[in-house]
Amino acid sequence: MTIDMHAHFVPAPMAAALRKRRDAPWIEAMPGGTERIHLPVGALEFGDDYSDMAGRIAFMDERGVDRQVLSFPGLFGLDSRPATEAAPLLSLFNDEVAAVSRTCPDRFTGLAALPFADMDRAVAELRRGCTELGLAGAILPNNAFLSIAEAEKLRPLFEAGNELGVHFFIHPGRRPDQVPAAGDAVPASPFADLVFARQALDVQASVAHATATLLFSDFLDDYSNVTVHMANLGGTLPMVIERMEHVAETRGIEGDRPMSRTKRLHVDCSSLGGRSLELAVSIFGADRIVMGTDCPIFSTDWTLAAIRDARIDDTDRHAILHGNAERLLEL
Repeated sequence: MTIDMHAHFVPAPMAAALRKRRDAPWIEAMPGGTERIHLPVGALEFGDDYSDMAGRIAFMDERGVDRQVLSFPGLFGLDSRPATEAAPLLSLFNDEVAAVSRTCPDRFTGLAALPFADMDRAVAELRRGCTELGLAGAILPNNAFLSIAEAEKLRPLFEAGNELGVHFFIHPGRRPDQVPAAGDAVPASPFADLVFARQALDVQASVAHATATLLFSDFLDDYSNVTVHMANLGGTLPMVIERMEHVAETRGIEGDRPMSRTKRLHVDCSSLGGRSLELAVSIFGADRIVMGTDCPIFSTDWTLAAIRDARIDDTDRHAILHGNAERLLEL
């Protein structure tokens, strides 16, 4: 069995609405009949693979993927827009992903998208999604966890989530206060060269900061009924945590050592390779890693090959492919 905890879905009615927009995210028709979706920074090719769930199931069957956990892509930035603008579209997504999950309950599990600019509405939509629609939890923006002070603003969601027993997926994405003011120019890439490499480094560093917030603070202590997983193996943290350990030891920093706190959440292996996965297993333990692909933005075949080729034992491989996800989702 194989469970993909990091997959995305843009329902056809939502895509139709995005075609009418001119602020990110919006879909633009291109010459030759193709489309692209404009993001807060940059754009991606947009095709039927985002919306066609019958086609998605065929794609999954060809690769032996049994289940996907579906979310609206956080990097698209809709959930950080003003709530009056974003909430109707996000509610539409939640209705549609719930319908897909009801139609194909053995293949799809849905996560809610929430309007973070209005915390009361976000909490209400989480409750609606989990109690009325049967969703398993919600996707949250990574940038809301770049500091403890920012994370504190999401306590109402975690309090509701703890009551409901939900799963939170923390994915690259901006906070509402990072949305440009109306009329401002679309931000250009901050990088002058080697953009693809520097963007990858930037994303992974940001994910590591969010992972550090949740691992090394007491933020999660009161939420034993919430499960959390971070995208992208927790960013660069697996590479740096031994340095943190060294710094704590040599400089006499009080408190728990960093390596003692790595079991407090899960990470997925989206977009990374076999060597990165081996490192993450050595740091977090295979029992804290779930499969994730970022389908259809990144390659499912790449992730499956990484798990297959990683120098780990078969017990760990099966835990990553499905066992850990089954426990998180209570399947």
